[in-house]
Amino acid sequence: MVVNHLRVHWEYLKVALSTAMEYKINFIIQVLAMVFNDVVWIIFWLIFFNRFQNVGGWVLGDMLMLYAIITLSYGLSSVFFGNRNRIAEIVNQGKLDFYLALPKNVLFHVLISRSSFYGLGDVVFGIILAFIVLSLASLSLFLILVLASTSILLSVAILSGSLAFFFGNAEATSRNIFMGTLSLASYPLSVYQGVTKFILLTIIPAGFISGVPVELLKSFNAQWFWLTIGFVVLIFSIATFVFYRGLKKYESGNLMYVRT
Repeated sequence: MVVNHLRVHWEYLKVALSTAMEYKINFIIQVLAMVFNDVVWIIFWLIFFNRFQNVGGWVLGDMLMLYAIITLSYGLSSVFFGNRNRIAEIVNQGKLDFYLALPKNVLFHVLISRSSFYGLGDVVFGIILAFIVLSLASLSLFLILVLASTSILLSVAILSGSLAFFFGNAEATSRNIFMGTLSLASYPLSVYQGVTKFILLTIIPAGFISGVPVELLKSFNAQWFWLTIGFVVLIFSIATFVFYRGLKKYESGNLMYVRT
């Protein structure tokens, strides 16, 4: 079953990459634009830490580590699950009918049927940052934490997109929830205190996307590591449950969509 799903995913990736490469200049521009956007953020933090030595105990190296995790997680989820932010749109426009007619897992097929290869810019940038700030000994832990962060980002996208099943037109709300979570994850976890920090480690999982992984890379703690893995399993299970619960409420659109 898993092997068959991976084969389907691989075929989709090959088709998507082939399509993207038909417009090489546009493809290169999009990738470079993502890299440029990431560089701008790094320049901002370079200037900031040149003036202030640390933020709540976080130094420049910690912020670079955070951005390595975020850019890699965002980029990987874009490349391999390009429809992650289009679930609400697919539901609202009745395009889910196409996926219901297929023999494969509906959610899996929805997520993989599109790839955003501009995310390669984020992936490359994240890898470069990782080589700058990480030691070889911490590489395996870093990779595990990146996969965990990617899974959490994907789960947030599924949860927010599934709102369309219950509240109708939720495209803007879904995107705002996803981008808001990503934005909160882009700052040191130490700047959040009290109730806010609790929320970012529970209801809004921004803390587990970047802050906790950075702290684990700085000083490994087995309890927090397994808590992170457990949280990944929990939030992905909830996201999957909500999607399929919403699927039962789904009412097919009146339009016939033809995929080409």
